[in-house]
Amino acid sequence: MATPTLMLDTRNKKVDKFPLVIRVRHKGIPKNIQLGYKLTLGQWNDKKSLIKSSFPNSKKANHIVNKKWLTTQQVISEYEPFLKTMSVYEIVDLIYTSFKNEEEERLKVLYKEKGAATFLKPYGDKVIERYIKAKRFGSADAIKNAIVFIKKYNGGRDILLTTITELFLEDLESYYLGQGNNLNGLGVHLRAIRRIYNLAIKDSQTEITLEHYPFGKNGYSIKQQKTKKRAVSLDMIESIVKLEYPVESPLWHHKNYFLINFYMRGMNFMDIAYLTVGSIKKGRLQYKRRKTKRGNNVKEFDILIPENVKSIFEYYLEGKSGNDLIFPILDHVIDTESEDRVYEVYKNRRRNHIRRLGTIGKNVGLDVKLTTYVARHTFATAGLHKGIPKAQIGDMLGHTNYYTTEAYFADFENEILDKAADKIFG
Repeated sequence: MATPTLMLDTRNKKVDKFPLVIRVRHKGIPKNIQLGYKLTLGQWNDKKSLIKSSFPNSKKANHIVNKKWLTTQQVISEYEPFLKTMSVYEIVDLIYTSFKNEEEERLKVLYKEKGAATFLKPYGDKVIERYIKAKRFGSADAIKNAIVFIKKYNGGRDILLTTITELFLEDLESYYLGQGNNLNGLGVHLRAIRRIYNLAIKDSQTEITLEHYPFGKNGYSIKQQKTKKRAVSLDMIESIVKLEYPVESPLWHHKNYFLINFYMRGMNFMDIAYLTVGSIKKGRLQYKRRKTKRGNNVKEFDILIPENVKSIFEYYLEGKSGNDLIFPILDHVIDTESEDRVYEVYKNRRRNHIRRLGTIGKNVGLDVKLTTYVARHTFATAGLHKGIPKAQIGDMLGHTNYYTTEAYFADFENEILDKAADKIFG
């Protein structure tokens, strides 16, 4: 006889949260059915087989778990005459199939009642396709990742766009924070979902209207959590300058990219990767920022190359001309692969750059993780210390709005206020 048990799987003693499962034991072999929740020991009532109210949105979670528990018992009961000839794996497959069929039926009923037709994934795929055609690969990635995130939260199932309501988003936020995550990661995904919603509202072929819109003034507000200070001292930058690595070694290249990043006004790594020889004219670097390379917000730069990095540019420029890339980040693919494939290679090279920066940071004893953002924030904060107006610094960094620049200086303002308070009480 197959025996189901609703329980926490506590076998991994190295974690604080454990998956909630239905363990089916048959012919002495156990097999877990994952229910999509991870709980601390304190969030689970073992005697009553209930998720405690201390778990975010526990009522909804218990309702979903109870439905799956009843379905499991029903499947085992229906197949009781055949269990002797079945393995535990076959039984669990039948239970998973029943979960899926029930969800499909629920969606059909919802579809009929609401007259709804727009599901997140197929509509999101259309948006992704549009972005890829426009060569906006970063935006396409953001939409793709957001869809995967929402589907995972929804138990691996697709979801009607109209089901993503303000209440749904509040529940999602509670669940996300309950997993020990911070709000900024959630915000990245929700801004992509908001973009899908905005496009669907404008699309006459969908049933989505402004009445469905869950965001905005009277709806769910995408929250942002203050990040830790990323700026380091100029002495630390000088320590990086003095690091000696073998010429042409990976760390030598990535140290150079970081210094370009810092001394060229917080230059974005993507812009560094795509820079061509033709961008340099009479000792100045002229280029358009790829992140804003569309519409009316195209940010154009015309920067005098500082003495600090002239020798770096000279090294990489030797033997090159015209449309050749200055740096060897995308050298081997830029002329032989499609643009979307080049972008995939770029993402791999960016990950490698971040990894190498971590090593460089450790080599100078940095107590924070060295990243491209550290270069940008350090440049901005150093400028503020020198008395340069915020608006000018924002222009140098390529910001297209005031609020982005302000976010860079929150810690700096606190530091100034702390020193002022010390003078008052000192």
